Amino acid sequence: MRLGITGKFVLLATGLVIATTGIWGSWIWQREKALLEERLAQKGRILLSSMAIPVIQALLYEEMGVIEEGGLLDSFIADIMGQDDLAPVYAMVLGPEGRVLAHNRYAEYGKLYRDPISQAALAAGGFVRQVTVCQGEPIWDLSYPLAIHGKSWGVLRVGISLAPLRSDLRTLERQILAFGSAFALGALVVFWLIGRGLARPLLELRAHAERVGGEGLPEVATSTRGDEIGDLERAFADMVHRLRASEAERERATRKLLENERLVAVGQIVAGVAHEVNNPLAAIEGALFQVERRCSGDGSRYAGVIREGLERIRRVVGQLVDLTRSGDISPEPTFLPEVYRSASLFAKMALKRKGVRLDTAGPVPEVEFFADRTKVHQVLLNLLVNAADAAGNGGTVCLEAGAGDRGVWFAVEDDGPGVPSEDADRIFDPFFTTKPPGKGSGMGLAISRRIAEGHGGTLTLERGRRLGGARFVLTLPRHGGREEG
Repeated sequence: MRLGITGKFVLLATGLVIATTGIWGSWIWQREKALLEERLAQKGRILLSSMAIPVIQALLYEEMGVIEEGGLLDSFIADIMGQDDLAPVYAMVLGPEGRVLAHNRYAEYGKLYRDPISQAALAAGGFVRQVTVCQGEPIWDLSYPLAIHGKSWGVLRVGISLAPLRSDLRTLERQILAFGSAFALGALVVFWLIGRGLARPLLELRAHAERVGGEGLPEVATSTRGDEIGDLERAFADMVHRLRASEAERERATRKLLENERLVAVGQIVAGVAHEVNNPLAAIEGALFQVERRCSGDGSRYAGVIREGLERIRRVVGQLVDLTRSGDISPEPTFLPEVYRSASLFAKMALKRKGVRLDTAGPVPEVEFFADRTKVHQVLLNLLVNAADAAGNGGTVCLEAGAGDRGVWFAVEDDGPGVPSEDADRIFDPFFTTKPPGKGSGMGLAISRRIAEGHGGTLTLERGRRLGGARFVLTLPRHGGREEG
């Protein structure tokens, strides 16, 4: 089973907490054990040192014959055995040679102790604590010398049970274990929540990454985090943005390649079709001229319809030829104000017949650029005529020009209804037109864009800024950039 980043974080953090708690608990237990042992030893020292004086006095009185032997000592031993807080196992008084002078068990009276613990207690000059075993249980053997003014009467020994101490330590162990378990469980929950919080943006980033290979690229919001995860999210968002830009560029290049291939095919066809069509058209026009001379009334009207159809055929064939030849650009130094004035003059005459007013916005920057002046005029006049058709009788068309970092630009805008959004992507396709049937061939904008791209520029459609209709912007490089058609 694969362990996720949240699980790894929780296991590692919880393991560190358990290890830290274990070390802390062990240190607390050892410290508390030392304190309990020291407290128990201190109690034993106080008891033995306080009982040593009356025991010495009793031994002295016995030696002087003031009191009977053993009677008072037994009373002191009984007092020691009655100290419940020390849980004494035995208490005894040994003479200087190791003989039992008093004991809590009367059967031990008079015995001579030669064991190492007794000998160590007799040889010591102060309080001694030794560990021994009594009835299978570990105990402390505490001893205190019975000496005064350089004379020794032996030693006072008390055996203390360690069972209460072990009981206290076991209670402490259970408390430490309970606290450590509760702390580890709480830490587990807290670290799980923290791990989920840390992993959530990574999981979202993974989901976005999985969608990159699907249909389209996901929208990734810019992260506002200031940590490494935020840096990763921002880097991913930048990558998606670059991929989206690359995909858009690839689609544009693909469309352009397909269009170029289509235009090449059209050019190959047009080269033969133009010749094959123009020759019969010339013969038909000659015959039609003779028919028009001899006809009158309805015959003359029908002959006019035929001539109009012939002219449309000739115009479409001519536009196809222009489309295939529009990439042949011959740039030369061109002055922007001259192009603007020339286009304005022709436009005023052409638009006046359509009842459309031309609005020229100035001033125009006096800059020079490299372009095929004739073809630029062709593009501008085509845009102006289209704008006049969109504006209609009584409408307004605006012609602007300027210069910027990208080169020079011309803008033609009308106050017509604009281009519907569903047609905006197809407006430059050959044979596509928004005009009524018989009013347009759909070749003008395709030829115009072909000319713009031949200069290394662009022809784009925008929403109107001044008049609210369609706005076409022709952008040309200032230093003669171009691409071969």
